[in-house]
Amino acid sequence: MAALFLIAFAVIGLVCPACPAEEFNGTVYRLGLKEAKVTMPVNASHLNLTLFEKTENITLLDQNNQSVPLNSSYLFWRGSHIYSLTFERNVTGDLVYSIPVQGQQFILPIRDARAVRIILPPGYTTGNRFLGIANPLPDEFQEDKAGSVLTWNNTTKIPYIEINYYRDNAMQALTIIFGIMGLAGIALLVEYYFSIRKLRAVREEEERKAKV
Repeated sequence: MAALFLIAFAVIGLVCPACPAEEFNGTVYRLGLKEAKVTMPVNASHLNLTLFEKTENITLLDQNNQSVPLNSSYLFWRGSHIYSLTFERNVTGDLVYSIPVQGQQFILPIRDARAVRIILPPGYTTGNRFLGIANPLPDEFQEDKAGSVLTWNNTTKIPYIEINYYRDNAMQALTIIFGIMGLAGIALLVEYYFSIRKLRAVREEEERKAKV
């Protein structure tokens, strides 16, 4: 269902060869049905994390994928959830946390000018203007066994990213529904046609009797 999406990127040279998420030096959002798991690279001993949704489970992992202790304080200010994080040492690794996701739409305000990668839930895609698209268009789009992957390499001029996504078979299901509706419409027209003919025949018979 994302064929048109992929063709469009191919024409303008935006489809890139598959590259594993581990090599991506940006923030990765892996969308689930109820929450998104976020992985953000860090190289610091202190970090201020500003989120549009509240999270309760922030974990810091070093380069060996080992958990590193951290202290945090929380502040809600002007619609933002602000976490002040202090690590026991300067850490190069990943900050991992989760945020809630509702429905089949994901809106991400851009707080920092860093690359963003969003991985849709398995079995979902985007790119059909009737069913849902990504705005703005990503720099890269690829289909992966883990889900459709959208990447924005430069977010300096992007205020937010919005993705409306749908199941892979949504267009097929929609086509079937439209086909059933079309057949039902034809059946109603046929019934209406024969009803009109029947009424016309009754009226002509009444007029003929009136003339006798």
